[in-house]
Amino acid sequence: MAKLNEEIQRAIDNVSDTLYREEIYINGRHEYDYHKLEAAKNTTVHTLYFSEDEEWSELIRKTVAMQLVDDGNGIEIIGINAKKHLGYLEAEQLHILLRLSSTHCVYQITEPAIKKEF
Repeated sequence: MAKLNEEIQRAIDNVSDTLYREEIYINGRHEYDYHKLEAAKNTTVHTLYFSEDEEWSELIRKTVAMQLVDDGNGIEIIGINAKKHLGYLEAEQLHILLRLSSTHCVYQITEPAIKKEF
């Protein structure tokens, strides 16, 4: 599994106790916390943490679920093993991080138009 480079990890470690984390709710339940950090020049780290919700095992509450590192030339996903098949939980976490890190676009899914003629 990929790891953050040392410079970025040090930047996160120096502020990790004081990070403001946005709460992510799914179907009305606090599932994750999210934080965005400018960790180095042109490098932004988007981190998704498991919430303190009782749904999660005590061992993983408040730990890193997944990270996305954007260096301006592309992204690196940390928290997914090099594999082609993702479990539903990993897919959901990746979906959340990609949506939160995409500040350049607004996505809208509309209801399909009602067919008037058959």
